[in-house]
Amino acid sequence: MPNAAESFLPLTPLSLAVLLALADAERHGYAILKEIERESEGRIRPGTGTLYAALQRMVDEGLIEESGGVSEEVDARRRYYGITALGRQVARAEVRRLARLLDLAAGKRLGARLGYASPLRRKGDA
Repeated sequence: MPNAAESFLPLTPLSLAVLLALADAERHGYAILKEIERESEGRIRPGTGTLYAALQRMVDEGLIEESGGVSEEVDARRRYYGITALGRQVARAEVRRLARLLDLAAGKRLGARLGYASPLRRKGDA
């Protein structure tokens, strides 16, 4: 039986990217957008409408929350978001799920070309 965090899986690429963008700092929407683009090397480029819909859904699900973030640029219109404890648990569960998939791919000799070394594989396993 899945735990609470696992019931959210699998995450969409955008949802995981948002959680990763918020894992180390609170950010406002535009900063989240830029962090996602930077971390994904431009592979994930959500439109603003798509991003804000995802942010609202994730707030409703309890994965992130609006916070009282402080900006060096004084702009009271900016909403800041932070990851919740549940959001952190869900992100960890998704990373474990993806690691298991990569481990499976490596076992089928699909991961070697990706340069992936599984953290789940024990020493001595081929």
